[in-house]
Amino acid sequence: MDEQKKITSWGKKERLIVLSILLLTVITSGILALTARNFKLPKLPAFKLSTLSELNPFKEQTIIVGNKGNKITQEKIENTKRLFKEAVNNYSGIYAFYIYDIKGDYYYGLNHQEVMQAASLIKLPVMYLAMKENEDKTLIEAMGKRSDNSAYNKMIDILGKENVNNTISDLGMPNTSVLKNTTTPEEIGMFFKKLYKNELLNEKDTKELEEYMTDTIFEKWLRSGIPKDIVLVHKYGRESSSVSDAGIVMSDKPLVIVIMTDGVIEAEADNLFPKLAKLLYDEHIKE
Repeated sequence: MDEQKKITSWGKKERLIVLSILLLTVITSGILALTARNFKLPKLPAFKLSTLSELNPFKEQTIIVGNKGNKITQEKIENTKRLFKEAVNNYSGIYAFYIYDIKGDYYYGLNHQEVMQAASLIKLPVMYLAMKENEDKTLIEAMGKRSDNSAYNKMIDILGKENVNNTISDLGMPNTSVLKNTTTPEEIGMFFKKLYKNELLNEKDTKELEEYMTDTIFEKWLRSGIPKDIVLVHKYGRESSSVSDAGIVMSDKPLVIVIMTDGVIEAEADNLFPKLAKLLYDEHIKE
């Protein structure tokens, strides 16, 4: 009996080992949970390990205003940012926006330089290159209208990854990567701005590519926040914990709107997206 008791009893060392394992499991689970939410919990600011050395780790990005930014008041921009932040504050993950007023030639945003999951927005430079090289239009249309991944993979094979990577570099999109599937709201916004201004393709090819991104099967997100009588040329993207939509509002005063998310709960983002789109559109067109 004494021998059995000796074998089954736990000493201080064994208890410490078990406690250490439990603590490690809890810490690991917490880190994984934070990572999944992009280190942004509801009602709290975003946190990144890389900011530990900064004096002000929660410093907001500076609003960037273009050459004709004097035509829009700083108060209006700050108000739009404030309303957007209030709308997303109770949700996990990162929500970002970028707006470019095409005729006014100014732009601003929130978290718009964050490197985020691109999802199907990564198809944009591939669609452009395919149009430029006069490749199979049915594949390009499938990527635009239905965000078809098979069409995308086929086009990557046709164009070649090196050619695609060089094109992304030539477009001035340093944070956009096919391999990592990353981009920033600002780089996506600038792509659409260049497309609208025929800086990428001739006018005929531009109109054709825009048609492939009009009346898609993804009209419940950005489209829902824009008046129905205004044409929207856009690209939708979705991956695990990421819902994004970006495009050109083809109104009398055209503008580019990009809304991207990362580390979010998708069902929450789905419900919130139309409200954010309407908020940004309504606030921007205010005189």
